[in-house]
Amino acid sequence: MACAGHDFAAPRRRDTRAWSAVAAVLGAGLRYEGREACGCGKEPKFRPRTRAQLRARRIAASRTGTPLAEMLGRADP
Repeated sequence: MACAGHDFAAPRRRDTRAWSAVAAVLGAGLRYEGREACGCGKEPKFRPRTRAQLRARRIAASRTGTPLAEMLGRADP
């Protein structure tokens, strides 16, 4: 059990593809954080929700030499 952050919205239990994207994000050391408890703080940061988004960011990270954790936090690879 790991704390994924305040803005984490769990995918459906049987959606293994979405859970693999969650596992990759948490494995990279990122969390689903952004908004303050009162709602007046920062905007939530982008995190990939599908395997296609994850794959695109992995390819972009390997092409540019950018660390995967940094690339997973970008909205546009």
